Amino acid sequence: MKFPGAVWAVVPVAVGILSSMGSVRALADPVPAWAAPATVYEQVRTPEDAPAPPSAGQPSLPAAAAATAPAATPANSVIDAVRAKLADKSRRASADQLEALTAFYASRAEALWVKDGQLNDKAAAAIGEIGKAAAYGLDPSAFVLPALASAPSIDADAETELQVSVAILKYADHARGGRVDPLALSNILDMKPPLKDPRAVLAEISNDGSPDAYLRGLHPKHTGFQQLKAALATARGPQVEEKIDEALLIKLPEGKAVKTIKPGEEGEDIVLLRKRLKIDAQSPDNDRLYDARLEAAVKEFQAASGLKVNGQLNAKTRTALNRQGEPKKADPKRDVDRIIVNMERWRWLPEDLGAFYVINNVPEFMSRVVKNDAELLKQKMIVGQPTWPTPILSSKMEFVIFQPDWGVPDGIKVKELLPRLKRASGGDNFFDSFFGGGSSGGARVLAAYKLNPSLNGRPVDANAINWNSVDIRRFSFIQPAGAENPLGLVKFRFPNRHDVYMHDTPQRGLFAQSFRALSHGCMRLDQPRKLAELILAEDKGWSSDKVGAMFQAGGDVTLTKPVSVYLTYFTARVSEDGKVEKYPDIYGHDERLMSALQGRAVRYNAPEQNDAVSAIDDGYDAPQATQKKKVAGKQRREPQSAGNILSDALNGLLAN
Repeated sequence: MKFPGAVWAVVPVAVGILSSMGSVRALADPVPAWAAPATVYEQVRTPEDAPAPPSAGQPSLPAAAAATAPAATPANSVIDAVRAKLADKSRRASADQLEALTAFYASRAEALWVKDGQLNDKAAAAIGEIGKAAAYGLDPSAFVLPALASAPSIDADAETELQVSVAILKYADHARGGRVDPLALSNILDMKPPLKDPRAVLAEISNDGSPDAYLRGLHPKHTGFQQLKAALATARGPQVEEKIDEALLIKLPEGKAVKTIKPGEEGEDIVLLRKRLKIDAQSPDNDRLYDARLEAAVKEFQAASGLKVNGQLNAKTRTALNRQGEPKKADPKRDVDRIIVNMERWRWLPEDLGAFYVINNVPEFMSRVVKNDAELLKQKMIVGQPTWPTPILSSKMEFVIFQPDWGVPDGIKVKELLPRLKRASGGDNFFDSFFGGGSSGGARVLAAYKLNPSLNGRPVDANAINWNSVDIRRFSFIQPAGAENPLGLVKFRFPNRHDVYMHDTPQRGLFAQSFRALSHGCMRLDQPRKLAELILAEDKGWSSDKVGAMFQAGGDVTLTKPVSVYLTYFTARVSEDGKVEKYPDIYGHDERLMSALQGRAVRYNAPEQNDAVSAIDDGYDAPQATQKKKVAGKQRREPQSAGNILSDALNGLLAN
């Protein structure tokens, strides 16, 4: 993905002049702020008509820059001009941003970024940070930054003041996931980015002495995001203006014979480490000592590199330090767009995932339990088929249900059960021969599934129902708990509008498959007992024996402290050895998200519950036809999946 280069030319010039002269003439933008393109999310949140161009009586910035003699202007005159510009609702900004700007400048006596035709140091720091947007997977062209002008005027100062503030608000919005509304792309991308109130952004950054650091702090601090940020820099290769720092050429010893060095220890490697990080010793007489100052620098490097922050000079830290000094070459095999869309997905998650949580990565077919940033459990997972996709959402697990019964969802009743009941009760020759009679076929089909039919809570005789004329959704079909129940022996419920959950399964053989998008939307777990033990030990202090007894006796457990559950869709992540791992885009979300980030949003509506049960499981997964996939120019066959609990003979029926 390439970004326009025009924006890059602005920031170095402005910052360079500031560093040499201490201040700079007011920056005016040749492209008025009202002409700035709106993001996809802004279009979704504030569907307005295209704003009008400036009126004939409103001076343009190039015209304002025509004045030649610098002259001080009263601060309140600039503020009055800012307020007048904000009264013109055609300015391109979201409604909440305009409201925040209006309230902010209504309470100010002077401008925040401009004074007497000059940008202050805080403005230069903020502009400089915004100019680095591409490093975070953002589009620099989305932010209208001021351009250098030669002379002051009240109107030019007011326009520059607003341009800086609007750019900051937009940057804060994009850093928190505001470029795209996930639900606007698909009804199963049920995520709500943690956007920051524009009023809070203006209040906080105006009181912050380091606005550049403030803006950096708006991005996700999750290790996964920081690792992808580093991978993005590697994938793009070096920039033209990049200069190699000589300190980066210093190499630390690596290998199995090299031991981890901890703070307080001494060694010759510490001398190299000091030169590499440019950190002087606290005691000039002993630069071989791993002191507190060096420890702080190592921790900062580890955090920025997505490593475990422990302050130790271990093997991973040595490797990361040495790799940073190697020339970066663009790797055509690296998928820059893929990295960017996955960075964007990190922005959709809460700032704090919690001390104890479950995170399921759908394309990876993996579920993890994390406590205090340590992975306690990693297990295989079966997710929804491409035609019955698992939704992406955040929720709280509230219930652990042992020995659950299973009720057939409406979509499965209509799409899969009803056709079989119609054929069976209608005297289909195949069913006649298999079940021994057409009139009793319906009851026998339900008996084979061990389903108990009822209407309004009262049992019914399936053979007495004309399934060709009734609405099957009025009936309930319940399968009691037991070894053949499709939910297995335990179910984990976290309320959500899609009614998906995690559960056990009697079909243990399916976990041997590499491609595990096989369910009707819910998630089947390879180690459900281990998950139950971890959750109930955390919440109730229960022993594994007590949890085991619940598997035998059954019962519902309500958690005292609901556990955060995140259903994610990361098709790229960085492994512990620093390599980018990629997973199949099984639902096509990558392309849709990248198109939206580039301003070409295409909405995808996954089947609703009563249509094709996009997010309801589970037990009637009809055997799919043997899937063929191309691998290195050859065809390989995936094992056939039979996501139901019938015998081989009944599996054959379901395939029809």
